[in-house]
Amino acid sequence: MDLSAKEYQHLVQEIARETGAKRDGTGKNLIVPRCPFCGKSGGKFGIYIGPETARREPFMAHCFSCGKSTRTLGQLLEAIGRMDLMVTPTADITAPLQFVLGVEPEEIDDALTITELPDFYKRIFSHPYLKERGFTYDDYDYFPVGVTNRLNPRFEDYVIFPIIDNGENVGFVGRHTWSKSDIDAYNRKVKYNGGFKILRYRNSVNNDFSKLLYNYDAIHEGETDTVILVEGIFDVIALTRKMELYDNPRVAVVATFGKKISDVQVYKLQCKRVQTVIVGYDGDAVEPVKKAASRLAKYFTVFVANIADAHKDWDEMSVEEIFEIFVQRLQSPSNFKLRKVQEL
Repeated sequence: MDLSAKEYQHLVQEIARETGAKRDGTGKNLIVPRCPFCGKSGGKFGIYIGPETARREPFMAHCFSCGKSTRTLGQLLEAIGRMDLMVTPTADITAPLQFVLGVEPEEIDDALTITELPDFYKRIFSHPYLKERGFTYDDYDYFPVGVTNRLNPRFEDYVIFPIIDNGENVGFVGRHTWSKSDIDAYNRKVKYNGGFKILRYRNSVNNDFSKLLYNYDAIHEGETDTVILVEGIFDVIALTRKMELYDNPRVAVVATFGKKISDVQVYKLQCKRVQTVIVGYDGDAVEPVKKAASRLAKYFTVFVANIADAHKDWDEMSVEEIFEIFVQRLQSPSNFKLRKVQEL
């Protein structure tokens, strides 16, 4: 964007006056008291006014409540009702998505295998193990889960989560209901008497999990702007519950089944026209977070959830801790890397 210093200062002053915004401590962002899209107050709508970088341009904006973003000056001015301030033409974000993975879409093997659930699988709406993990009725209603009980000894004592893509079951994850410490103690005993060890997870085997995203159908094409990437199913459910995202079409939480993201998973997010990705992997996964964020930044606006306590998962955090992260501790990939270097 070619703006003179005078034009830039004039825009910043007028936008701040129109929205009642104040600069943050860095001087690179305007914090707007009320989001022009959802009307949420509390300073959750930020406008970047710093110098242009490889990944950020002046006047990009984002709401951390509803997830709505603007990527150009024109979109921002339209949102606040001040198109009279427009000085240059801008790109149209509604134009068809350009796939920039370095290969043509038809070369990406995103074919999935329809998967049968284990024999005698039955959906449940109550379970002692899941109750201990904080499950509510909304969780059972929104995220299908079931058991086989003793009718299928292979999956006895497992809770089984189907993985659904475009309404089809394309895999499942089975989690044993014992704690990790109890499973480890049992396995140490059977090691010496020839018994069978217990697997903490017993998942479907005829599919490639690098092609799957848990809760993918919660992303509404062209409507869901922001996706929060986490590692596993329980992270998805905990964040959805604690941030009350069950029926939020703008923001969705999905799991990549681990600490990295594949070409197919990136492509699937592009297909839904996602604009902003927040990397929410565990706090102890510094290097995987750096790699994932750098890779995603080629295709999306990317933020990293800088989790203060590296020993806590999302389902172990309080609502207050989670909102503090999303309001105050989101960082660009470059700032996240710099912060981690400084902490060494």
